[in-house]
Amino acid sequence: MRRLLCGMLALMLLAAVCPCALAETDFSAAFPDKFLAEGEEPVVTETSYRSHNIAIEITTQRFIQSDVYVADVYVRTLDYFVRHYAQNDWHKATDKMPVLAAESNAILALTGDSSQNFRSGWVMGNGQIERDGIVEMNTVRDICVVYKSGEVRVVPSPTKEDNEQIGEEAGDIWHIFLFGPSLLDEEGKALGKNYPTLANSNVKSANPRSVFGYYEPGHYCFVQVDGRLTSSKLEKAKNKGLTLGELAELMESLGCKAAYNLDGGRSSMMWFGDQLISTPAAKNRQIGDVLVITEGE
Repeated sequence: MRRLLCGMLALMLLAAVCPCALAETDFSAAFPDKFLAEGEEPVVTETSYRSHNIAIEITTQRFIQSDVYVADVYVRTLDYFVRHYAQNDWHKATDKMPVLAAESNAILALTGDSSQNFRSGWVMGNGQIERDGIVEMNTVRDICVVYKSGEVRVVPSPTKEDNEQIGEEAGDIWHIFLFGPSLLDEEGKALGKNYPTLANSNVKSANPRSVFGYYEPGHYCFVQVDGRLTSSKLEKAKNKGLTLGELAELMESLGCKAAYNLDGGRSSMMWFGDQLISTPAAKNRQIGDVLVITEGE
């Protein structure tokens, strides 16, 4: 009962502090050369998109026998970086990537955390609480918190106190992802086999991967790794996929300050423009949510 009352209080505080879900911090002053002037038409190529609000540059590379797609992303505000749930309903629906991309007007989309498959833990998207992590508490999985300030914090195996702190901060949070594990330490170095949630993960073997990376407020990356012996687009070879340890090394090499593993395997895919650009192990796979860069309606 006490946990339930704490959860209800957190929700009441959120409603009082944040009656509408808007991420108002403007990051453009930090990246004056990334965005176009207001009123200019977006500039679009096969591997890039640039507008007044968004800048995306996609590169591909071969890393340890796998094709890797790295989308370097700048957004003016977090309103252009959203989560989209199948049929706009977290927990109750799944759909194919092309449908999710169309529903969300996605310029760029990456497989999300599939948090609907877990019974407990904080879930937030676009400033809205989908599941209260005080009422249904997770103390096992690392979680990734994206604040409305644009900052990102990964909380390893959150304690009761960590979960309660997140409840107190809920009005300042834009997204919370629930899958994991974290891939980098506080210095941006790859976490190794001695990191408990990485070492004990049941998805640590070589697999296709989806990753959210953080550089600084307003600057992020979406990373997708092909695997499951799909054919490489870059050379005459098969895609092996990456272990979690190899994935951590990749994210360190990209210079991220924080990096968080999302749902992978057959669910892992990246969408850009009007098509899948990665080579999914199951392209018709239905998933519950995606991370999206969009201009909105």
